[in-house]
Formats: sequence, C-alpha cells, structure tokens
Amino acid sequence: MSADPMSEAAAIEGLVGACHCGRVRVHVPGDSAGVVACHCTDCQKLHGNFFAMLVADQATVAWEGAEHIAWYRSSPANDRGFCMHCGSRVAKRPIEGAKIMVSAGLFERTLPRSVLANVWLEQKPAWYEAPRVGAISPEDFVALALAEPIETAIAQYGYVLRAASGSKNPPGVIALTWIAAKDPSERERVRAHSRQNVQDFLAEPGFISIVTGFTGLRGFTVTAWEDEASMKRALGKHHAVAMRELFGENFVASVWTSVWTPTRINRLWVRCPSCGSLEDVSDDHRTCGKCHAPLPERPAFW
Repeated sequence: MSADPMSEAAAIEGLVGACHCGRVRVHVPGDSAGVVACHCTDCQKLHGNFFAMLVADQATVAWEGAEHIAWYRSSPANDRGFCMHCGSRVAKRPIEGAKIMVSAGLFERTLPRSVLANVWLEQKPAWYEAPRVGAISPEDFVALALAEPIETAIAQYGYVLRAASGSKNPPGVIALTWIAAKDPSERERVRAHSRQNVQDFLAEPGFISIVTGFTGLRGFTVTAWEDEASMKRALGKHHAVAMRELFGENFVASVWTSVWTPTRINRLWVRCPSCGSLEDVSDDHRTCGKCHAPLPERPAFW
C-alpha cells in the first residue's frame, strides 16, 4: 500500500471512500470485487455485525491520510486497520498475499454494488439474516410475500402470478375460485396442488391463461378457457385428486368456485407507438389505421 497522499490516488480512477471524520480517504478501482459479506467471529467482534468489503489488489488501492491509520493484528493471518481519530474500521489485509479488503461502509450509500457472496456463514449468529445474494428468484419472492403479509383495515396484500399458453383466442368461459387455508402449512399444501394444476392446464390446447396467488391465507384463481370442454378435460387430471382431498379430509377452512360465460367480449385496444392513436386490434391487424405505422403484437385477451 502507498502512503503517498495524492500522487497515486489521483492516478487511480474508481471509487472514493472516507472514514467518519474524513481524515482517511481511500481510492479503489471501479472493478474491485464485491460487496462480499464476511460473517466470521472476528468480524462480529470488530464490527458488531458482518464485515461488508470490497476486495482489490493492494497495489491498486491508494490512501490519503494513511498516517492516521493504525493496524491491529486481529489473527495470525490478518491485520485490521482503523482510523486513530474516529475509530472507523477501514480495511483488512492478509499478512501474506496481495489482496486487501476495504470496508464498504466507507463509500456513499449510492455505492454501485450488491452483495455477491456471503462467507463464513457457519459462524453467523442467529439474530440476523444474511444479505440476499443475486437476483430474487420467483420462489423467494413468494416466500417473502407470504412471510410478513401487509394488511390494513380494509386490504390485505400478498403475491400473484400469471401463467399463459400463448393463445390469442377470446375466452369462452372463465372460472373463478377462492380458497381459505386454516394455517400456513395448509396454504403450502394448497400451493402444491396449484402448481400441479397449472402444469396440467398448460398441456390442454383450449387453455388460455391463469392468474393465481395468495393474500394471507386466502388463495384465488381466475382461469380463462376457449370453451367449457377444454376446462373439464384439464380439471379431470390432478385437480380431481385435490377435490377428493378437499371433500374426503379435514382440508381447508372454506372454498367457493364458479364458472362464468361472457355476456359480451369487448374490443381489444393497443396504443400506436408512432402517432399515439388507440387502435382496435381485435382482428389482429398489424398496422395503424391512422398513420399506417407497424403496431405492437396484439396481446392475449387474458
């Protein structure tokens, strides 16, 4: 590491951080790896929580005010640096090796990074959850939505998903169902049936789409079909197994289901991206009737 305050720092383009009092400033390359969250017992003791760090080569990191940094031998393998004035933990450097771990907390809240990895999770205490790594998966999103349902006096929130066959035909029948689970474990049982039902529906040629989800313990589905015969064929598969459990066991608190036929199918409209005209595309034509520009692909009715 260099103690030269400005010559190397000015030459390095990237991220700039500072300790609490501002006497110590650090410049790290913009391609530094991280954020990496370390949950080891040393980091717990020294930081009060996990240590969030950017990892870079020591030769590429430049310090301003390096004379204000004190280094503490936290283990036989590592030194930890902190500002002698404000106490900010600024970095961890291995005794042997070319890398340095710079504290992510030195940088602004707009640090363009997300957590890439959690390390030493086996030493993590039980009182906090490890940061999420990577994009949230659909199943993680559902689990998050169901874990702490948001409610008001008149509304309850949860999650919803849509599965579609790609059919552009208008629905001939629509099925509406809601089902109330007695507890979270029963809700998961309902969801397991629902996942299998959706697979069966997608294999039926007359299926159009389904919107389904949960708000708290109340599940719901809206399915669109080209005709009732298609719906009956699909419901004769796994759905029939679920119905036998529903009526043969102490399963779910309450349920209501129904099948509706449309009184009329209204027009389907899309906005022309060129002139802004709202165009009736129920017949699936592909050019704007006003300016003759290409139109977006017509969406499905449901």
